[in-house]
Amino acid sequence: MEYTQVAHGQKLTTFLLLFLLITGTVGIAQKKKKSTEKIQRPNVILINVDDLGYGDLSSYGNDLFQTPNIDRLVKEGVRFTDGYVSAPVCSPSRHGLLSGAYQQRFGVQWNHDTWKMKHRQEEEIIPSNHKFINQAFSDAGYVTAMAGKINLQGYPKTTFNYNYSLTSSGSNYFPEPNGKYFGVDDKPGENSKPKGGWTPTLWGPERAGEEYLTDRCGRQCVEFIEEHKEGPFFFYLAFNAPHTPLQAKKSDLPRVSHIKSEPMKLYAAMVLAIDDNVGRILDYLEKEKLRDNTIVVFVSDNGPANPIHLSLPSWWPEDTPYHLLGQRGPLSGFKGNMWEAGIRVPYIISWPAQLEQNVEFKKAVSTLDLYPTLCAAADVKIPEQTTLDGQNLLPFLRGNYNDDPHETLFWYANRMGAARMGKWKFLVEENKHYLFDLENDIAETTNVSKENPVVMQTIFEAYINFRNEMPALRNPFLRPLDIPSPDVIGLPIIEGE
Repeated sequence: MEYTQVAHGQKLTTFLLLFLLITGTVGIAQKKKKSTEKIQRPNVILINVDDLGYGDLSSYGNDLFQTPNIDRLVKEGVRFTDGYVSAPVCSPSRHGLLSGAYQQRFGVQWNHDTWKMKHRQEEEIIPSNHKFINQAFSDAGYVTAMAGKINLQGYPKTTFNYNYSLTSSGSNYFPEPNGKYFGVDDKPGENSKPKGGWTPTLWGPERAGEEYLTDRCGRQCVEFIEEHKEGPFFFYLAFNAPHTPLQAKKSDLPRVSHIKSEPMKLYAAMVLAIDDNVGRILDYLEKEKLRDNTIVVFVSDNGPANPIHLSLPSWWPEDTPYHLLGQRGPLSGFKGNMWEAGIRVPYIISWPAQLEQNVEFKKAVSTLDLYPTLCAAADVKIPEQTTLDGQNLLPFLRGNYNDDPHETLFWYANRMGAARMGKWKFLVEENKHYLFDLENDIAETTNVSKENPVVMQTIFEAYINFRNEMPALRNPFLRPLDIPSPDVIGLPIIEGE
């Protein structure tokens, strides 16, 4: 009996030890699994269109035609009323966006500062130790890709993992009979742009079955997502549209038939193609249940083009009324100058899983802010030796809507320049200095510098200090044009109808 009790006690002790060992091991395993489990990081799609005006989206006041898919982004995110680019022309603006730094820090003031120069053939525009935003995401384990207009040094090479339909500075929207798009996917040392100007295809395609370039880039974006939907991925979708040449799809003619101006019909159809492809991408994300945790950003690289500065082709209709290629809404100016319509653009951020939806943010922000904001959202480390001039907008988009992300924003090229400080805007052009109260005068009609001398002195000194920080422009043999303001041109600008 005694033996039986001892044996029973030994068995019970052994059982308890085994139970504790097993449960302890399971607990350790569960803790280990929990500690190594990765938080799902968001996917990122950064859409940058070319020469789209502030007033070209229905969510920004356009009533000439509708952009329902881009408006979906507004309903599912944040619409910025005072969103700015860092330059009023293509290449400097893209340098600022992708580097996260004022492009003037690299000697880039205007497009020609990025051209190849015999006296500085091997010099890097952006030093290799300063990483582009996509490189920061690559280093953090993201698969990166882009489609469309790159406009940076090294074309056709880029720093993305995958490239689709690359163009350096412009292209045709329909292919030639051999399937080649002029200006797209050129080989090293090749420039396939047609001599004497772009092919004057207005409404295409000329041959059945040919793909419109905007549709091609949209399709390639969706196909990339399909292949990498396990994520995380970063896709830079840089549509060349609605930049000239004005080429649009015949199938979109019914949607723009109410517009009187032929160039504006073409332009509107080009914008509608962008909107359709934004919808295509959003629909795919929703189908794959990726939409909530995918950050989608939509911006333009600068304001609408002024055709007075273009060499108009022979096919341009003679009876066309003079108007901008695009709509600027209540703003003054256009692409190439630093009045509001040249630098203030549609600017939307949508991230349904983390940000409030259908929100309007009224403080000044910059495309320089996208680098630190997207990195913060994705827990991506800012690379060492990469200095950013933007601000992380997430704290402001999570409830601090009345706080100002920037004390001052700056623009500068040759003798043109501007600064935004709160509601105040300083502008220098044609050797004239202006001060505008944008809160009460968004159209910049009244120079109030004399009435506000202290404000004028403060903002002017900040602007001069910024200029003094910057090196000389990279290409001193070509100087940026000082594109005059609307009143200097002497032609009435009407909205295209």
